[in-house]
Amino acid sequence: MNIKIEKCPAYHDERGDLIQFVTQQLLQEEALAFGQVYLLTFNGKNIIRGNHYHNHSSEIFCLISGSVEMIFEDVLTKERIQKDFTADKNEFFRICIGEKIAHCIKSSSDFAVLVSFSSKEFDMNEQDKILYPLI
Repeated sequence: MNIKIEKCPAYHDERGDLIQFVTQQLLQEEALAFGQVYLLTFNGKNIIRGNHYHNHSSEIFCLISGSVEMIFEDVLTKERIQKDFTADKNEFFRICIGEKIAHCIKSSSDFAVLVSFSSKEFDMNEQDKILYPLI
C-alpha cells in the first residue's frame, strides 16, 4: 500500500524542539510537487474528516495535538489499515499517503490538530477528490 508512517526528524535543546515535517529532500525522494500546507482542526470527539481519495495528488499529515484514528484503504487492492495516533511532545510522526489511497481521520479527543501537506493546491472546482466512505 502506498502509505508510509515514520518518525519526523527532530532537534532538541533547552528551548524545545524543531520538528522537520516536510523537507525539500523528502519531496524530491517522493517525487512530489509543492502544493500547500494547511492545518486541520477537530472541535470535539468523533468528528470525521476525509472519506475520500485523490487520483493525482498525495498528502502528508502530522498530528500536533490530541488523538485521532486514521483509516486507509487502497482503492485498487482493497488492502486496509487502521491506526490510532496520540500527540506526544517527544515524538512526531509523518503519515505519507499516496495517490488512490482512501483516507479518513476521526477525532478521539475533545480537540485535535494536524498539520498537513498536499502536493496540489486546494481548488473547489478540481475533480481530484473522490468521495470514498470508510466510516
